[in-house]
Amino acid sequence: MESSDARIVRGALLVTVPVCAVVTAVAALLDGLDGLYGALFGSLLAIAFFAVTIVAVSVAGRIDPLLMLPAALGTYVVKMGGILVVLLVLRDTEAFDRGAFAVATVIGAVAFMVAEVRFALRARTPYVDTEHGAPPGR
Repeated sequence: MESSDARIVRGALLVTVPVCAVVTAVAALLDGLDGLYGALFGSLLAIAFFAVTIVAVSVAGRIDPLLMLPAALGTYVVKMGGILVVLLVLRDTEAFDRGAFAVATVIGAVAFMVAEVRFALRARTPYVDTEHGAPPGR
């Protein structure tokens, strides 16, 4: 993983984890242990969802920059399938509050995306390759 990618992930996690902790605490206060478990599971799902994409795209980028978009799309499709399976398996569960799970997943996802975009926009990442000198004809 590139150092700039690692900084973006670390920054996004430093924002998302406290937000998810607050959501989990509120869910626990409002709905007890069921709310706590639901919010905790939803928060972990949101964090894992985005972290897996960043790692996969970063690894693909090290192999060949042209693989970054297919890696992002491929991980997205696999994750959507995985989430569908998880939701189908857990649709009738009484182990946790599904409302707290849904709210925590959405809030965790939004917090991670906003933080990731903010840190990515502030990162000083070069986007021009100057290794090979000036283009031919100049």
